Amino acid sequence: MVFESILGEAQIRRHPLYILFLSIAFSSISIWVSYFTFPESSSILSLAFVTIGMMPVMFSLFTVEEEEEAAHPGKAATFIERHFDIIAIYSWFLIGLIFSYSMWYVVLPQKEASFCLGEGICMAMPAKEKVFREQENTFSAFQSIRQGIATGKATDAIGGGGANFVDVFLLIFTNNASVFGLAVLFSFIFGAGAIFLLAWNGSFIGVVVGKEMLRSDVLSGMLIVVGLLPHGIPEFIAYFIGAIAGGIISAAISKKSYHKFEFEIIAKDVLVLIALAYAILLLGALIEAWIIVAG
Repeated sequence: MVFESILGEAQIRRHPLYILFLSIAFSSISIWVSYFTFPESSSILSLAFVTIGMMPVMFSLFTVEEEEEAAHPGKAATFIERHFDIIAIYSWFLIGLIFSYSMWYVVLPQKEASFCLGEGICMAMPAKEKVFREQENTFSAFQSIRQGIATGKATDAIGGGGANFVDVFLLIFTNNASVFGLAVLFSFIFGAGAIFLLAWNGSFIGVVVGKEMLRSDVLSGMLIVVGLLPHGIPEFIAYFIGAIAGGIISAAISKKSYHKFEFEIIAKDVLVLIALAYAILLLGALIEAWIIVAG
């Protein structure tokens, strides 16, 4: 990839902030390209384009991380310290997606329209109803569940009877655990496949922020993000751990080091990290369930 060739893996690790601008650029280009190629599938195709663009960068980073992990294995408790650069890269990538998707959600028209700079100089604009279709559908489903919890009515997602703390906690933890399992699996199989799931989360949060900005103002949109922090931080840390663990073991296999002693070290670390991530997800689900039920 051009970006990776110009800066190099070492430069990206020293300055993770570059990924913020890369994320904004990739997602913005992907939204427009996907709409003008396959408009009916653009809400998912745009995320696929972002994933394809980021994969070369992440694979080179994971290769270096795998070598360092094998040479200097550490305890799970020091995971964040040892892999802080990769976590920072994932974080900036997510922030860039949230910013980009919220911005385009505010700017783009609801239905197909044209933007004219002058007489005869017009350009078609992507339709919001198509570009963010899947994110909107997911948001509507979440709103239905929240309304069911607030009114005490049963929903298909929660089951019969009025929803209580345990019902909500189990629903949230089951969903997050499934997403985490996919993140590890995708990262293991595709190297940087977990980027797609992180991109989906970033696009969804961006749409939620954009909706709030249109309904109220920019400050309200920012407060939405702040409101997600208590349970969002543990969840994303867990996803990052899973993505990094899967990426490292995938890099080890691609190097054909699975017959070496270093693979045994890495495999043990990965299993411990996955267990740690599930414990963090448990904490995040407890916090989120308490916020929903108490609110």
